[in-house]
Order: sequence, then structure tokens, then C-alpha cells
Amino acid sequence: MRGTWDDVNRRVTSTLLALDLDDVLVVGERVEPARRGLLSGLLGGGPTSARPRRWVQVTAGRDRLLAECVGSTSFGGEWQMDEALEAELLSLGWERPWSPDYPTFSREAPLVNAPRLSRACVRALQVLGCEVADLEAELRHEDPQA
Repeated sequence: MRGTWDDVNRRVTSTLLALDLDDVLVVGERVEPARRGLLSGLLGGGPTSARPRRWVQVTAGRDRLLAECVGSTSFGGEWQMDEALEAELLSLGWERPWSPDYPTFSREAPLVNAPRLSRACVRALQVLGCEVADLEAELRHEDPQA
């Protein structure tokens, strides 16, 4: 992405306001393509796994927006966080997972609070140490019947 954190917030806010039911917006560090190592290629192994990344995601429900933020390895997530970083995310309104099946921080908001939720997502990316230039956004539709 280009610009400042305020620019990112404006883009995320406008996208959240335009989401259709079951649309998902993911904003996070660029995904590095999985690479095949020389030995794994020779021995028939699969691609090496991509490194963990920092991200936030918002899914549009019928009357609510459901947000997730990369989880801490302390509770089964993929990003290494110390207690201070976890505490800072909690102070921003993010909640620890309620189930081991969902190892991410989460929060939700009514559709009318999309601008506030956008700020929380952008602030989480800042707190996690992301740089605007390293961010990318992906918009997709999830089929709840699948």
C-alpha cells in the first residue's frame, strides 16, 4: 500500500462500508510465495511453508462486522508476541480467543461502527509493527454453505 496510516484507514473504512454479506477484507503483510528448495524439489517434497505474517481481517455479517487479528503463539496463534504487546491489543478492544479452535484476537461491531472498527484494525497493524509499504489488501467472498 501507499501513503500514510490515515490513508490506509480511509481505504479500509470505505471498503468496510461497501462489503456485502459474507465478504471478507484481509489487510496484512504481503504474502511471500512458497519456495521450493533444491533438495525438496529433487526429493519430491512440497514447497516450503511461508513465514508467519501480521494481518487483520473483517467479515461482513447480516448486521455486524466480525474482525480478527493474528493470534499470539501463547494461545496457539501464528505470531510471536510478548505480554506487553498482547496487553496493548487488549487495551484497543481486541479479545482473546474463547475457543482453542479460533487462535486469533477478535472483536465485532455493528455496521454503523465500521469507521471505529477500521481504526481498531489499522491501529492493531501499527502496534504489531507493520509498515504501510509492506501491506496488501485482499477482498474475497466466503460461502458459509461450503
